[in-house]
Amino acid sequence: MNLIKLKNFFVNYFKKTKFYAIFLFKPLKKKYWKVKDYTTSHYNKGEDYHEKFEKLVGRKIIWDLEKKIITEFLDDKKISHHLDFASGTGRIAQFLEKNTDHQYLLDSSKKMLEHAKKILDINKSTFFDEDFTKINLDKKFDLITAFRFFPNAEIFLRKSAMKFISEHLSNNGIIIMNNHYNFWSLPFIFSRLTFRSDGFGMSHKEVKELVESNHLKIYEYKSIGLLTNKERKTILPWSFVSKFENYFYKKFSNHLIGYNVLYLIGK
Repeated sequence: MNLIKLKNFFVNYFKKTKFYAIFLFKPLKKKYWKVKDYTTSHYNKGEDYHEKFEKLVGRKIIWDLEKKIITEFLDDKKISHHLDFASGTGRIAQFLEKNTDHQYLLDSSKKMLEHAKKILDINKSTFFDEDFTKINLDKKFDLITAFRFFPNAEIFLRKSAMKFISEHLSNNGIIIMNNHYNFWSLPFIFSRLTFRSDGFGMSHKEVKELVESNHLKIYEYKSIGLLTNKERKTILPWSFVSKFENYFYKKFSNHLIGYNVLYLIGK
């Protein structure tokens, strides 16, 4: 059994690793883009996906920090209408529910939205289980969030999504989004240097180009995840990772060296 596991490990390692990634100056495209589009990739995910943000230690550490940054970006601002773009299971919407008069959740996965309906107040929530490229949404929002979407989406989809978001943002509205595959982060650079990378990611330059091409601007950014982007296992004790990440979040987070960058964007 151990020999089979060892064999599978090496097969997967050589299959996934791009040994030339050490020489890359920009991210490679995601391999599955050639055979499967991102829009349909989450159709079968639901409650199990939602639970990972509490059960996977590494992911929970980052999620807890994300909540602090979102709160900091909002700065006690009362939100009338919030659009959670690519909302998934309603994780972000649930966190912001008390700060918002009404929330609109947009996602192409019906199964994910079914879970969102279980955890949100349906009297102040509207759900759209549709592809955003096919929906006619005649409304402006003072807050639009987009988490774990842009780096995973195909290049053309990123452009369409940012255009859609900018068109539905009110004049004084704000966007809070993240890039959790920051190509020039310390963990991603280390992975490339140690031949453990598939070369994928999204750079700050790509985010900036998306924003500016839609006549928007980045007001602020903060990054977290300096030590590792692992979620299940890591060489260092998770207690140390948590203390380290929280310390540097408090002392120094206005940088781009963490693997997860949160952006505050507006017009």
